Amino acid sequence: MKNLTLLFTALSALVLPPAHAWQAGEFYNGMPRADVEQALKSWKFGKITPLGADTILAQDPVDQPGARNYEFQFCNEKLVGFEQLVKPSFQNFITLASNYSNQYGSPVYTMPYTKVIASGPVSQLGLFWRKGTDFIGLRYMESTMGEQLRLSWQVNNNCWSAPR
Repeated sequence: MKNLTLLFTALSALVLPPAHAWQAGEFYNGMPRADVEQALKSWKFGKITPLGADTILAQDPVDQPGARNYEFQFCNEKLVGFEQLVKPSFQNFITLASNYSNQYGSPVYTMPYTKVIASGPVSQLGLFWRKGTDFIGLRYMESTMGEQLRLSWQVNNNCWSAPR
């Protein structure tokens, strides 16, 4: 019986894909930062901006139709988070939240947030679902600067606790 258990465990490791790996396009959890930087070159973004050791922003000009705006988050040179800005509207937020709830069940974490900064009030509602060890997030934010709607994929790591 013990040998059968060992054989099954060994075969499972060869056959079953890891349950923890989120992927967005060719970008995936644990991808080395150098590989992300190399892959971004072929995507022809208008602007790629490193923000310290843990973040890269990749953006197209906002006046370009279908402008892309991605944020890559790293821990110890490995990709652990990805965010994508999508067309902001409360209706889109509700539609995406409904789709995620139908696919993943009820959110496991909510992040309501409001505060006043120099430019005025900022209000945000974040909802997060779990898929294996991954967190799939949706955030809607309103401020005097306008609206934002973000989709995110994150995993816990040694640098910060997900979701954030």
